[in-house]
Amino acid sequence: MAAGLKILQLGCGSMGSRRLRDLSRRPGIDLRAFDAREDRRHAAQARFGVKVFETLAAAMDWSPAALVISTPPGTKGPLVELALDRGIHHFVEADIWSYRVAERVARTPDLVCAPSLTFSYIPVVKALIEMVPSAIGPLLGYQFFLAGDMASWHPTEGSEFYGRHRDTAPAREMVPFELSWLARIFGHAKKVAGGFGKFSQREGALEDTWSLLMQLEHGGTGQLTVTMACPQDYRRGCAFGVKGAVNWDINRGEIVLHGAAQNSQVHHFGEITRVIEPAYAAEINAFVGAIQDSEPWMHSYADYQLALATLAAAEAGAGPDIWTAVDPTQEPDRVLPLPSL
Repeated sequence: MAAGLKILQLGCGSMGSRRLRDLSRRPGIDLRAFDAREDRRHAAQARFGVKVFETLAAAMDWSPAALVISTPPGTKGPLVELALDRGIHHFVEADIWSYRVAERVARTPDLVCAPSLTFSYIPVVKALIEMVPSAIGPLLGYQFFLAGDMASWHPTEGSEFYGRHRDTAPAREMVPFELSWLARIFGHAKKVAGGFGKFSQREGALEDTWSLLMQLEHGGTGQLTVTMACPQDYRRGCAFGVKGAVNWDINRGEIVLHGAAQNSQVHHFGEITRVIEPAYAAEINAFVGAIQDSEPWMHSYADYQLALATLAAAEAGAGPDIWTAVDPTQEPDRVLPLPSL
């Protein structure tokens, strides 16, 4: 019997376990795993029946055809470089520092180099990508707000959990994650202003809120706010164009289209708790399919790098000098200043 496609799962934590679960259900794959933590290696072996390696060197000596990189934020970049150095297909979870290889990836057309964009497989997001541009016409502006509670992220993990460190603060990490799928609907930012800060009173808490105002490449403005100090789980947006408007709720899986005649159309695509795990499966299966069928990956490194560049530009411009204090005695000028957009 011919050997199956050799896939090495790197990282057996929360996302790594999901990838192992879905890959282990797929026939024709020789699946093995590595994690630096012994407890996670044992858990992966017991749960999924996969052989595990105790060192990365031993794992790479196995000569995998593909890597699935699900290690913590800040650790993925060298593994992406390793895959490129060895000419190995790879899939990598969303991260802030793993995508400065876009030009190098472009020079390796025979490799499937697959940055994750799970939300492209969420039914409500797929519908937004397909429906919104034609439904509302040229964009005037969109707003999107994500709220959650970073304290609820992996509460049993120790101090090594990335969400407890300032450089990988959950609200910060979620900005490029959201920008990536929003850009598929509305386009990338070409100019951005933004700020971030700690507004909760929790002792030892990190910055919990990022807010961006963007001028978009194809016209219109975008506003994104991510806050991770709220017990309410919220993921909603709205957009307005010259032909109509749209509201959507990611968690409820709902889209409401509003036409020029004030008529509304409500569409339901399934609550996030029901569709998220199938989306993970669809995404990793698409990666395997891209390798076996020699198809291009739908989400490029260059696209994700633009989302990261938008975060970088917003953070670089943030500070006291960008804010103008409100003078309660001041009125707007009768002659408008030239617009900056």
